[in-house]
Amino acid sequence: MVNYDYNHQNGTHKELFKITSCNVSSFEEKGYYATVKQELTRANNTLGEIIKNPILGIFPKTLANTLEYAFPSTTALLAKTAIGDIAQIHILYPETEKITKTFILMYVKFVNPLMKFLFKNSVLQAAATIIEQDTSAVESLYPRQKPKIRLPNEEIMFYAEKLYQNW
Repeated sequence: MVNYDYNHQNGTHKELFKITSCNVSSFEEKGYYATVKQELTRANNTLGEIIKNPILGIFPKTLANTLEYAFPSTTALLAKTAIGDIAQIHILYPETEKITKTFILMYVKFVNPLMKFLFKNSVLQAAATIIEQDTSAVESLYPRQKPKIRLPNEEIMFYAEKLYQNW
């Protein structure tokens, strides 16, 4: 469910990206395929955080991205940044009832070769951190009980639950 929870970045990835808000401008579903367009607003990272992971220094204050979902296993995040266009594809592969492997395919169309040289490792480091944070969220934040409150922008969660129940 973490791939379909576009509220999760406000908590799960808040420390890394300093996300302060998420505005969903569009949610479209077509059977097993869905698209979400959103804008993430970020606070400033500290100099120490930028030195540790330089990609944080070039992420815009407002990051517009598109999420494309292909149920049950694939999520693509598409974003434009100062270094180039990013496509991050998450693929979930259930091995057993209780074990799922996650793979990330990361593509960046850098605006120039210097950006690739400077930021390639930083982009990969950010992707690795995202996987670690998502894994932790899945292991601890998604109890199998009905929630007592409703968060903003949960339409896609209800859509995903319906797909899982009917699958």
